Amino acid sequence: MEKTTRHGLSMQRLVFLAALIAIQLILGRFSFGTNFLKVSATFIVSALIGYWYGPFYAGIAGGVSDLIGASLFPQGAFNPAFTVVAIFSGFIYGWLLDQRKMSTVSWWRVLLVAVIINLGSNLVINTAVLQLMYHVSFWPLFWLRLPKELMMIPIYFVGIYVMLKAVTRLKLTQRLD
Repeated sequence: MEKTTRHGLSMQRLVFLAALIAIQLILGRFSFGTNFLKVSATFIVSALIGYWYGPFYAGIAGGVSDLIGASLFPQGAFNPAFTVVAIFSGFIYGWLLDQRKMSTVSWWRVLLVAVIINLGSNLVINTAVLQLMYHVSFWPLFWLRLPKELMMIPIYFVGIYVMLKAVTRLKLTQRLD
């Protein structure tokens, strides 16, 4: 008999989710840039979590990853608004990339994720949080961050699309179950 959590997640899948969160934390350590302009590869792990676990667990994983990362590796002042943004971003990854809702990896869903995460979450919401934290004007910060987020859209798209195609080709989802 396979043990499951209250929400129907097997213990094996729960442990794998925890391992993905740990990988996300490790990748986050290799980010570079300032507090205003930071770049890392954690989006690929977020996309995998969203693909395999859906919006509920992807949102939880985003929040847990942010809280653990802020506790173990603080980079500036902690603000719970960033945790809410991480939960929102995880939800978006899960909502649009959930493999249970799309039979094949859809390029337009991956592009939509890249646009919503970079322009909605990273640019608009995070800029608003930074503005409130550091008491700086929103628009100069927005225009400073805009080129980086526009450049990240194709990087997110290609990185996520290639990774999800590889996951499908290697049948990693079946191996997970």
